[in-house]
Amino acid sequence: MSEPVPSPTESGGQAGHRFEEPAEAAATIPYRFLTVHRPERDAMVSALARVVCVPTGDVDVSEESDGHHDWSAKVLCDYEPLTGDLALAWDVRVSPELSPPSEKEAARRLAAVLGSTVFHPTAGVRPSAYWATTPEGVTTRARVLDLDPGVCGKPDENDDGPPALFVDAAEAPLAQLPGARVERIPEAAEDA
Repeated sequence: MSEPVPSPTESGGQAGHRFEEPAEAAATIPYRFLTVHRPERDAMVSALARVVCVPTGDVDVSEESDGHHDWSAKVLCDYEPLTGDLALAWDVRVSPELSPPSEKEAARRLAAVLGSTVFHPTAGVRPSAYWATTPEGVTTRARVLDLDPGVCGKPDENDDGPPALFVDAAEAPLAQLPGARVERIPEAAEDA
C-alpha cells in the first residue's frame, strides 16, 4: 500500500529525474525539496533567488515535462506537481561559484520566504526519511511515503498521474500537516 519515497540519488522514478544537460550544468550543487504549497512559477523564481542571493534573472524554473532550460542560468529548477499531503517536488541545481548554502539552510530560507513547510531528504539510506522545516524555522525529522493512486481518492486506473506523497509522521507537530502523527522517526536517527 505505501512505498518509501526514492532518495534523490536513486535512478528512475520521480526523485531520480535527470534532465538533458550540458556538462557544465552537471557540476552543480543539487537540492531536492518537497513543499506543502504550490507557488506560481514567478514566486518560485523569486524565492530561489532570495535563497541563494542572486538576481531573479539568474534563476531558471521549468516544469519537468517541458524540458526547456536556460542553461546559462546560475540556478536551475525542474518542478513536478504532486498529490496527497505535498504539492510540489523541486529538483534544484545551483552553480558552485555562488557558494550556496547547505541544503538544510536552503530549506530553512525557502520555508520562510514561501510560508510553506519544506521537506528535504536526510543523509541516511532510508528513502522515507526527510527533514521538515516550517515557515517559523522549526526543523524536525519526518517520514514521507508514496501512496498508491487509489488511496488518495484517485481512480486506480490513473497510474500515470502525479505521485501521491503522504507525510506519515514527524518528530514535532507540523501545523500545515495536522494529520501527521507525532512520533520518533528511527530511520533518521543516525542523520543528526
